[in-house]
Amino acid sequence: MKKRTSVKEMNAICTMLIEDFLKKFHYSNTRVIDIETFVTDYLGTKILYEDFAVGIQGRGGFISDGIQALPVLRDGMRQQVIFPENIIVIDSILTEPNELAKLRFTIAHEAAHFIMNKHVDGDFTAAFHTEFTEGECYTPQMLKEMLSLTETITNRAAACLLMPDFIVDRALKTYNEGNKVTIYSGSTIVIPNPSKIVIQRMADSMGVSYSACFYRLKELAVLDERPLEEYAAAFNSMEAGYV
Repeated sequence: MKKRTSVKEMNAICTMLIEDFLKKFHYSNTRVIDIETFVTDYLGTKILYEDFAVGIQGRGGFISDGIQALPVLRDGMRQQVIFPENIIVIDSILTEPNELAKLRFTIAHEAAHFIMNKHVDGDFTAAFHTEFTEGECYTPQMLKEMLSLTETITNRAAACLLMPDFIVDRALKTYNEGNKVTIYSGSTIVIPNPSKIVIQRMADSMGVSYSACFYRLKELAVLDERPLEEYAAAFNSMEAGYV
């Protein structure tokens, strides 16, 4: 039997686990998921911070299988370190204040690998979280890993951990009176400025990036997608400088 899972199955599992975590740790009416406590105290694994020496921009997270070594810098020296199985290692650069959203998503991504590995077969496979960086030279193998079904599923699962549907619903009620967020789509997607403000406020409240929030709203079908042609009338009704 082929061992596999799906986006829908992983989302259901992640939502269940987050709900159980919030209940057991007495988080009531929270608007942002404490992803580090979820990983360390609920999933029961560790998060370590190291200076990565992988030579690839955007490669900021790693979950160990206890076999594959991770290149890190310690006291200015490059070392190959084998971390214990299940340990999540994060590049220290992501602890900078302006990297908070990226840090949280990276931790959630590696947590999703932990959950997927445990759910599918119980055998842990080492995995990097690599955020695509324009201008970076990736080998064919790296691109294959980044675009793999496994990475797609774990990215979607990470978004689910940080933005479960009930948290998104609370944010929508706070910042858009519970209404869907209006966008216009045709050959391209056009997002009016009021909608961009709503999305950014929701993203800030949940501790995620604008783009992560947008794609999660799309996945949850809470974007009011209208034909691009309708934007002409909406555009002409706006005050100058408001678009």
